[in-house]
This record gives sequence, structure tokens and C-alpha cells, in this order.
Amino acid sequence: MKTYVALVLISLLVSVSTIISLPLTKGEPLTGVKEGDWIEYNINISGTPPPIHNVTWMRMEVLQVQGAAFDVNLTNKFANGTLSSSIWKFNFTEGQTEGWLIIPSSLSPGDTFYDASKLTNITIQGQQQKIVADATRIVTYANDSFKTKEWDKATGVFTQSSENLRNWSAYVYATATNIWNPQTQGLAQTEYFIIIVFVVVAVVIVAIALASSKIKISKRGLNSY
Repeated sequence: MKTYVALVLISLLVSVSTIISLPLTKGEPLTGVKEGDWIEYNINISGTPPPIHNVTWMRMEVLQVQGAAFDVNLTNKFANGTLSSSIWKFNFTEGQTEGWLIIPSSLSPGDTFYDASKLTNITIQGQQQKIVADATRIVTYANDSFKTKEWDKATGVFTQSSENLRNWSAYVYATATNIWNPQTQGLAQTEYFIIIVFVVVAVVIVAIALASSKIKISKRGLNSY
């Protein structure tokens, strides 16, 4: 019986590892944010940008989420101290990523997301572990001819970017968020769910195995009389 239980647990562990390692990007793009999530950024501008781009601070707050589509309230603080807010609409199925501010979650190097503004797929070029807004996170990155962006892998929210345009450049980096706790490493929500399901299944199987063992012992005891 102990051997049986051990084999069951080993099989479950192997299954968990296999499922988590599989690409999670097949079919519908995964949305890693939920209503109420927010993240703030500092922005360093150099050169002479147009007034509309002369921004020193930015905040994104996720509004209603419906599958692969959701809205974000984007607030900018300009160099002259004024604030401006607008609603940006995202739809991963249609490739609306709004300059790659938020992309599908759980993408790994080699995976792609569709950018409708460029009519092409963008390939994730790599990933690394970094400190972002006081927490250790796994970030992915990609670039095009004028910008490089990094995202929190588990949520798809961009954490840092560098943009070099004709007469100016901008460096943006995340400073605060409620999406993850300080000093924590987040897993994707799907990975958490898979792990929890398999842990529950493992506990149930072990409980059944132990109960079955006790019943057999009890029957042997009765048959001995």
C-alpha cells in the first residue's frame, strides 16, 4: 500500500511539472490582469519631445475585464504638473495591445502575441529575474526598431521600456503596484490553479488508499474469528 501511494504521488508531481511546462498560449490569449489592478511608473525624458509626450509619471488601472478584452484608465502627469486621464481599450484576440502596455500573460521566449497596429506577431525574445516595484519577478522582453519593452510574465503588464525617437527618448519603469506583494515571486493564476487541483487530488487519493487499507485490515481481523 505504501508503494502504491508513493507511485500515485510521484505520478501527480510529474503531471504537475509537465502541465506547467507546457505553453499556455494555445487558443485564446490569457488575460493576466483583473479589475482593480493598478501600477504606477516614473518616466525620464531626454531631448525635446512634443508637449503631449512630455510626461513624468503614469498610472494604469484596470477597469472591467471580459475575457481577452478589458479597459484601462491611463493617467499621465505632465512636466508642467497637469494631469490627464483617458480610457484605453485592450483586446488580445484582435491584437489591441496599445503600444504593448499590457500583453497576454504567461508568454515564454519564442511565444508570440499579435499586434494589430503592425499587422504582425511580436516574438518574446527572452526572460530574466529582476526586482520590480520591490518584488522579485520573472520578466520577459521584446523590441522593435525604436522601443524595447519588458513585461511581468505572470500578468503581462509592462514593467520597463526604453523608446528612442527622432529628437527625444523616454525611459519608463514601474515603481508601485497592487498586482503583486513586495518581495514575492508570482506564478501565473493558471499555474496556481493547476497546483491546487493536483494537491487536492493527491490528498483525496491518499485518503481513499488509507481508508481502503483500514477496511481490508478490519475484514482480515473479522475473518480470523
